[in-house]
Amino acid sequence: MTPYDMGRISAFLIAHRKLEDRVDKRGMRRDEKDLAAILREASVDELRDLEDLMSGQGFVFVQLNSFDVEGIGPGSRVYLAARRADMPSCLVDSSHVVERMGLGQRPNAAKIWFTQIWLLHLDLIYTQLDRSPLERGRWINASFTREMLQDALSTHINDHVRKLNAVELANSEVYEVLCAEKGADVSRYVRRFLEIMCEGGLLEERAEGAFRQTLLSAVEMKENFDRSLAPLMLAREQSGQSSSMAQLAGPLLTAAQAIASDGGEQ
Repeated sequence: MTPYDMGRISAFLIAHRKLEDRVDKRGMRRDEKDLAAILREASVDELRDLEDLMSGQGFVFVQLNSFDVEGIGPGSRVYLAARRADMPSCLVDSSHVVERMGLGQRPNAAKIWFTQIWLLHLDLIYTQLDRSPLERGRWINASFTREMLQDALSTHINDHVRKLNAVELANSEVYEVLCAEKGADVSRYVRRFLEIMCEGGLLEERAEGAFRQTLLSAVEMKENFDRSLAPLMLAREQSGQSSSMAQLAGPLLTAAQAIASDGGEQ
């Protein structure tokens, strides 16, 4: 694998986050076929160099085959660029989310809505399936519908957020934004969230209004859960509070703001 080849593979992974080496070549991009052949013949040292290159750009280079996880065909391999939680990538920041959520003049509100819906979708594909975030192998059955996510968001706002006491609401921008929700906001922001997640390769629409977690999403959760969400969930459990992921929006955004204030990007 030449430096030029390594650059091509890195660029492909950053753009698509997944590169497949399949026995069945149907639906594969031409570049993907060529790059998969290069990776198949790469030496251990060359793959280690590629890992270092991807790491320097804020990604973990992950290689998987049919023995590692369900959903990969026999004789096939999947290469993923999973984001590192401990090293923000200069190639991925929050400006895209702010723009796509349609709240360009209210960046904090965009982040709050996206984060809250993201946590609720995690409850649908982990908590409600009695599945650990470290359990990447069950990604292929982790599905939900747009209506399920909308209902979960409405229920969370009406049954949890709006029932908090006025003092707590007054001190939290998260609750202030969510409590200002008007009827159409839920469906609008859920639709935009799903579009962002599908474009980012973290969800795929299997049928009209039906979505499934991707292998990339499952791998990123397994790689990053212990560093990002697990400490917040543990803190809630120790204080006697519910450990539902949906209720972590406030502490998660506070932690993200602290990282950003130290020079990182979210």
